[in-house]
Amino acid sequence: MTLLNALKTKAAGNAFFVFVFISLFFYYNLNETLFYPPQSLHIWRQTNCLSLTQNYYQHNVPFLQPEMHNQLCEDGTSGKVVGEFPIIYYVVAQVWKLFGKHEWIFKLLQIAILFLGLFSLFHATQRIVHNRFFAGFISLLLFTSPMIIYYGPNFLPDVPALSFVFMAWYFISRYFDKRKTVNLWISASLFCLAMLLKITSALSFFALGGWVLYEIIFQDKNKRFFKFGFKQILPFIFGFILVVSWYLYVEHFNTMHKGSISYHGIWPVWKMQQEQFNRIIDVLDKIYFKEMFLPFTQYTTLGIWIFLMVIIKKLHPFSRYLIVVMAIGFTAQMMLWFQVLEGHDYYQINLLVVLVTVWIIFLKQINNMKPVIKYIAYSLVITFFVFNAITCKHRAGERYLGWMNGSYENNMKALITIEPLFKELGIEENDKVISVPDPSINASLYYMNRKGFTDYGSDFSKIEGFYQRIGLGAKYLVVNDSTLLSKEFLAPLIQKKIGQHQNVIIFDIQNLQP
Repeated sequence: MTLLNALKTKAAGNAFFVFVFISLFFYYNLNETLFYPPQSLHIWRQTNCLSLTQNYYQHNVPFLQPEMHNQLCEDGTSGKVVGEFPIIYYVVAQVWKLFGKHEWIFKLLQIAILFLGLFSLFHATQRIVHNRFFAGFISLLLFTSPMIIYYGPNFLPDVPALSFVFMAWYFISRYFDKRKTVNLWISASLFCLAMLLKITSALSFFALGGWVLYEIIFQDKNKRFFKFGFKQILPFIFGFILVVSWYLYVEHFNTMHKGSISYHGIWPVWKMQQEQFNRIIDVLDKIYFKEMFLPFTQYTTLGIWIFLMVIIKKLHPFSRYLIVVMAIGFTAQMMLWFQVLEGHDYYQINLLVVLVTVWIIFLKQINNMKPVIKYIAYSLVITFFVFNAITCKHRAGERYLGWMNGSYENNMKALITIEPLFKELGIEENDKVISVPDPSINASLYYMNRKGFTDYGSDFSKIEGFYQRIGLGAKYLVVNDSTLLSKEFLAPLIQKKIGQHQNVIIFDIQNLQP
């Protein structure tokens, strides 16, 4: 057990963690995909994030008044809209102002946040399990999730939100060592930031809060696990108030500007038709279930949870509580947002806190067993980890191949290099365009860096929809799929072709009247 001996010191454990993380980074070819433009699955959400960032960078937009390329707000006259707390987009924009616009800077920041999150989880888990090997396995196991590997670098806020949750856990664990309230203020700030980025990251926050309230109301002080009083819970109350205030501001801002980039309500399973339910089950089975983790890993985790429920009386009271409450939270969250799973697999990312909780409690039990059992467990988890990493590499690579990336390769890719033609044609930076076909909010508009309109928020199924947008200032029609031109009602709009770049055709539609 040379490896185990090497992990006995804190410095060696940290070095080995960093070594494995960096090795996996290159094994997954993240050093190559780091420089890829936004593409593949959920190009829609990726370009929404980048559109907000681009407008911060290019137009010096105020922090609390973000804008996007699509002019669907204020009756088609602006892109003023807000979703999640835009701190990451704003920070990236300021870095771009210093070093120039490079999407890899955004991705690198996302990866750095993920690393800090997993590293924090590693140290927090050590304090619970008292075993560096098991702590490293649990934290790095998340780095074998295809969803984490794909969405982590690719601009979405879900992985940063999960990472900030793990950082919050770490500072709670530090509080138990040092008993310094400053650690709780940092933890509360990180929980707050996670929930501002993604409200679905609140699961463990509410689980921990529920236990603390239970102790305060029902248990004597000398029997409490957290031993929190008002001084200790004040940071979390303050953080929660900030979260509520932000989402109230979001509703106010979007209502005022008559637009929205994301929906902050619920999409429950009981408000859907049987046909949609069957379709979601089918896509989960064929695609997204395999993207969360190697299916065997998910079945194993379920089996471990059942085992822990069987021996629940042998667990620490707080562990008993978490095993039950986190499972209930997982089920509730799946039911409340079930409809979005049809095309939004990243909604499952913040549910990984449940998997982590189950494995921590399980391996803590294993660590208390006889050495021979632990050594068997060491061999099993190494094999388990390797298979997960191999599967992750395969599935993450598939995201950039075939149908998953077809829309980008066949239609959108050419828009990234269209700027020289725009300059040649005299299409200015502030000239609005109609970009079709594009069902997303900002994808094609972001690629060509032009404000305007896509199929989202506009009715381009009839000529009146085009004339309406022309009346709002659209000067050019940009078509990325020539088959669209066969529609008869488009004839008046395609009389003045002024340029073509690969599959993209540009028409002048200035001053056209119905």
